[in-house]
Amino acid sequence: MDEFEDIYRLYQPDVYRFLLRLTGYEQATAEELTQETFYQAFLSFGRFRGECGLRTWLYQIAKNVYGKYIRRESRQRSIKLQQESPHVSAPAELIENREMLRAFRDLIEALDEPVRSVMEYRLYTDTSYAEIARLLNIRSGTAAVIYNRTLARLRKSMKERYGYEI
Repeated sequence: MDEFEDIYRLYQPDVYRFLLRLTGYEQATAEELTQETFYQAFLSFGRFRGECGLRTWLYQIAKNVYGKYIRRESRQRSIKLQQESPHVSAPAELIENREMLRAFRDLIEALDEPVRSVMEYRLYTDTSYAEIARLLNIRSGTAAVIYNRTLARLRKSMKERYGYEI
């Protein structure tokens, strides 16, 4: 138990930042998903084989927890929209930034594997190409090419579809 507490203290900030980016900077959601990530990691810690770094393993768990959250939320989205009451509007710039982030995340989520994973690891965790290559069983050069070509396509799509330049 003490060993896992040390792991939590060491990696919790990184996992939280990763999930914060994935959730579009929704702090409460990122905190909840971070706790779920470490709960799942605790349950499966005995099965950690050390084939990748501990941080990378935790990022993969966090990514899976986030994916489960997105699937659950998409099923409940229509119910939520009906139940939400009007709220105070945020400043226009903040709304536009959130919309831009959401549009960018939607484009990334629509990508096929392994492209989506390469983009998520690079953008959200700044994982090295070598580590991405080990995780996805591809060459590091391939990971770099996928990232750079996809980023160029995403920039073009953001400008064409939404008028955003990133």
